[in-house]
Amino acid sequence: MLLKFKVENFKAFDKEVILNLEADLRTKKFNSNVAHNSQGNALKSIALYGPNNTGKTCFLDAIRVYQEVLLNQNTKIQSNVFSKSTVTKMGAEFLWENKRYAYSFSYDTKQESFLEEHFYQIEVDDYGNRKEKDSFYRNVVMHISKSSDKELNKIMHLSSRDNIMIHSLDTTSLPLLATAKQILKSFAKKINVLSMQSISPSKTMEMLKNEKSKEAKQILKIIQAADLDIDDFYYDRNLVSHDIFDYDKNDMKDKNFRSLNQWLDVLRLVSVKKGKSLPSIIYDSLGTRKIVALSGYLIECLNRGGSLFIDELDSGLHFKLSRSILSLFNNSVNTQAQLIFTTHDASLLDIRTLFRKEQIWFTDRVDEQLFLYSLSAFTAENSGIRLDSSLYDHYSKGLFGALPDPTLIDVLLTNQVGEVDE
Repeated sequence: MLLKFKVENFKAFDKEVILNLEADLRTKKFNSNVAHNSQGNALKSIALYGPNNTGKTCFLDAIRVYQEVLLNQNTKIQSNVFSKSTVTKMGAEFLWENKRYAYSFSYDTKQESFLEEHFYQIEVDDYGNRKEKDSFYRNVVMHISKSSDKELNKIMHLSSRDNIMIHSLDTTSLPLLATAKQILKSFAKKINVLSMQSISPSKTMEMLKNEKSKEAKQILKIIQAADLDIDDFYYDRNLVSHDIFDYDKNDMKDKNFRSLNQWLDVLRLVSVKKGKSLPSIIYDSLGTRKIVALSGYLIECLNRGGSLFIDELDSGLHFKLSRSILSLFNNSVNTQAQLIFTTHDASLLDIRTLFRKEQIWFTDRVDEQLFLYSLSAFTAENSGIRLDSSLYDHYSKGLFGALPDPTLIDVLLTNQVGEVDE
């Protein structure tokens, strides 16, 4: 599970920003919202608020890029366009098999090379003291390379700048680097970054094809809870192309399916309403189709563990459904899954019945500088925010910042300042 992520000089971000997902156990309220571990107590969910163009989506992009680097996938790293520096920095602290690790790297977007990387284990004692055990560190600019593995230490300087060491060196005879590779890749594989604007139902289809599986039954329960008209939902593998090809082919283009085979496959997702079986992609609402697509990712994360990042969770979903999804993560049964999402849904700003204060974060902009900060920074002493406060009232008054102030009435009043209708 993720405990901390930091990014600097990436896209919209110039200065370093840090998202801290570690719980402050001085607060006892909503203890079930925390996955407890002696090496770090991870928050099970984070809500990220802020006006448009203040870095919410950009931050999730940084998570995706970090994941792709660890998995050796082609990715595009872009530094901040207003910065004089071309060096982007990213780093994370995370829990893996009850141990705490940290890995960071810096990348020169102009030279297209990795300049620095650092992987180490963090041991936290009963008093909260941290001890760092280095596995390896290299800095190609300062010509520094060191590792606790003597054999790795001899050849680190030979590693290519084009990639990080776990992918540029043969780990066969380097047990420490092999272990680091296994840890980092395993951690990265349990990260998913989604956008509700472009989410695909492929994960859900994959699970529904095994109709007798636990996952298929769990997906059905989520879909039925989201749409009370649905009696059943399944993948009908017996349908063949001529059975479903009579549907309007223009619908395929309208719903942004470029592949005919993909379109035909999605048409096999069937909603049963009042005893009638209908292709979900055609007859279900946009909101229902979104929860269909999302449910596979939710079930995978909850069953297998990991961190699920969703951009604009509330897009197309009823606010009660958003709260229900949060309840899947913020409960004592879940011990291994995280949900981090961006949203504009102010009804979720709730520290009386839903969130701990450190689970709510904001992005904001001052000139060209973006900021990321937690509600926990607003104490009873400096802001009057208490655990029984109505956050909606405070947020709507702009007391947390991170609130747009549109004056769209000016659009209608234009003619009142001298312009004449034609």
